[in-house]
Amino acid sequence: MLRWISRVNLIAAFAVLLVFHLLLYYFLGTDNWLSIALLAAIVETGVLAIIQIAFGGREEDKAR
Repeated sequence: MLRWISRVNLIAAFAVLLVFHLLLYYFLGTDNWLSIALLAAIVETGVLAIIQIAFGGREEDKAR
């Protein structure tokens, strides 16, 4: 699982997380669902970035 996380494209992960959070908070009827979904996607993408840094970065970067 950690090997998969180290290969994830962060921009694609942000886009997917944002869409899922938008749908989640919209259907839950949350006030300010747009800003909350954006903040949640940013935080989770940040966590993915920290995991990538902690485990040595992306494999494509290691080849250089």
